Amino acid sequence: MKNHIIFFSGGKASLAVADWVQEQHPDDNIVLYFTDVLWENDDLYRFINEATDKLQLPLLIHSAGINPIQLMFEKKMLYNSMIGDCSKILKQRVSANFLKRGKKPEHEEWRNRQYLRAEDFITDATLYFGIGFDEMHRAPAIIKNWAPFPVEMPLIDHNIWKDDVLKKYSIRQPVLYDYGFSHNNCNGRCVKAGQGHYKLLKDRMPDVFQKIMEQEHYLKICVSAYRYITDDKVPEDERIPDDIRETMLQELDDAFRDYFYDRAAKPKKYIHPAGSAAARYMEIKQYSFMKRDSKPYPIRDLHYEVEDDQQIDLFDIGGCGCFLEPYEPTA
Repeated sequence: MKNHIIFFSGGKASLAVADWVQEQHPDDNIVLYFTDVLWENDDLYRFINEATDKLQLPLLIHSAGINPIQLMFEKKMLYNSMIGDCSKILKQRVSANFLKRGKKPEHEEWRNRQYLRAEDFITDATLYFGIGFDEMHRAPAIIKNWAPFPVEMPLIDHNIWKDDVLKKYSIRQPVLYDYGFSHNNCNGRCVKAGQGHYKLLKDRMPDVFQKIMEQEHYLKICVSAYRYITDDKVPEDERIPDDIRETMLQELDDAFRDYFYDRAAKPKKYIHPAGSAAARYMEIKQYSFMKRDSKPYPIRDLHYEVEDDQQIDLFDIGGCGCFLEPYEPTA
């Protein structure tokens, strides 16, 4: 009996791959593996639960315990379509540590474990990804990064129609597809998405768009204040003394932590430390990834441009493309 692990992202492609593997290897040990970034649409969980129930395959859910917004807060960095390692840390690190080192993450959950045929489902396992023809550029990096595990991508190698598999099991497709999104991840808030993607989010899920715009605003304040406090390039006479730097960093952390961990409506009042410095430091310091004249620009700017009926790039969709960056699991 062989082991097969299907990276189950919550999309139609994952379901199609799971169905194909089960048909090809009905007597083998098959596991659906979902790495949860805790930032998904509620309907994604309906979809993966319904899939594991109807396929009668075990579903293993792992999570690092924080979502992308919380990760940005912890790293004091505002991600965007050029910068962002949430997929690498919250998905790739979690799965690589487990499959290559046997290290379980902070959170583990099973559904339908009774369908697991053998407790050791990792040894000599083949890994499967729901990568189709439209994402063939992702295949080489994924295969390389997961060596020595053999990797298969049935949607590329075989003629599989994803919608036919939905009909086969009478499973309704995830709601994000109904809204016009190309994938069912992060509730339409992928940090590496472009203008066209966020325009769609604003149109179809305005409450979600409003929330991420607010979070971006407070992240900018937090990140800018942190970098000002720790910036040794500030003129010496305006620089924060070393003996109070740690205190200020703690005050900054206290002011924003509750907000980014959903325990308060808005951050506590926080005075940017540059406010007492010379005039050129009184505004929130703008780092290169925040500048309006460079791509990407803030979601708030996109909001105003859409409201003013200005031209944006509707073909700028973007997206992170999970498991592309090389990553070595921690010891």
